Amino acid sequence: MSSINDEILNKYIDGELDFAEVEMVKNELEKDNMMVAKLQVLRMVDSSLRQMEVEHTSGNFTDNVMKAISAAKKAVKPKINYFFVSIISIFSTGVIAVLVAAIQSYQKDNSPSAITPYADKVKQMFSQNLTAIQSIFSNPAVILVISVLSLILLITAYFTFESHKNFTKKLNSISH
Repeated sequence: MSSINDEILNKYIDGELDFAEVEMVKNELEKDNMMVAKLQVLRMVDSSLRQMEVEHTSGNFTDNVMKAISAAKKAVKPKINYFFVSIISIFSTGVIAVLVAAIQSYQKDNSPSAITPYADKVKQMFSQNLTAIQSIFSNPAVILVISVLSLILLITAYFTFESHKNFTKKLNSISH
């Protein structure tokens, strides 16, 4: 098997081999017709590459590209993550409902307010369905499932926020 590879043939074409290496290549070429064909192909590629025009860029090419990237970055509008918006909305609605119930229960005077009819409807709905709700949440299996799901949700939220924080840091380090 021949020890001459494409790299040595390219150096032979470019005249970068010493006398002993040139003699070795010539001896191999006399013995191996496939090597001669490979040398001819490499010479044709070399001459094609040498005839190609070299295009030079302007001196401020890099600045122009960086300005275009900055302009494109500013043009990109962040997408709204509707999952987080819906979770925050549900949580906020629950907090507001708890606050309204707390205000209603701590109201000192018995004067009717604008919230009273709504609070009465909510109380009536809960009193009608309280036994069903209590029976669902008194089951240990349901409590375990809810606990596990809550833990998974908390862990997912933590890793999501950490991932977002790391991504933002990497993005800022690239852009600055």
